[in-house]
Amino acid sequence: MENTNTTKANYSFVADAMLGKIARKLRMFGFDTMYDSNIEDYDILNSSKYRKRIVLTSDKTLFNRCKKKGIDAILTYKKTEIENLVTILSSLGIRFINLQQLPYLCTCCNGLLDTITDKSFINHEIPIYVLNNNKTFYECRKCSKIYWKGSHIEHISRLIKRINSELSSLTNLD
Repeated sequence: MENTNTTKANYSFVADAMLGKIARKLRMFGFDTMYDSNIEDYDILNSSKYRKRIVLTSDKTLFNRCKKKGIDAILTYKKTEIENLVTILSSLGIRFINLQQLPYLCTCCNGLLDTITDKSFINHEIPIYVLNNNKTFYECRKCSKIYWKGSHIEHISRLIKRINSELSSLTNLD
């Protein structure tokens, strides 16, 4: 699949039932990614066809069905999650994920996140130490889940650095 424009807003995906972790990571990176652990192939094909979503699948049969129908699809056949994320991003011409732009989409429901700077608007049970140690929070417009840049950001940062390193090594081979 060739695309010269590599902005996140131009790509939306539908992931098969086996790719939940990858779908959540793509959402974290800002990619609109539809995912349901009970989704059927028929629904994946319809979503892709009518909503112009790229199919992400580890199922060779589904991948071949997409190709026969002229539906954009990416086959994730690598052993590790990182290798599969690199396959997806590199196939779209994306060579870098920017950690500074996170978070963007809710990892649970794919909803947009709004920034909350006034803690009095947070009506969820957030631990006191989290409220006291963070200035900025993010709330999902759809499911109201609250996010903040906590200690997990270090893990996410390492993941992105590994992905960017892999993407960079592919660029150097071009």
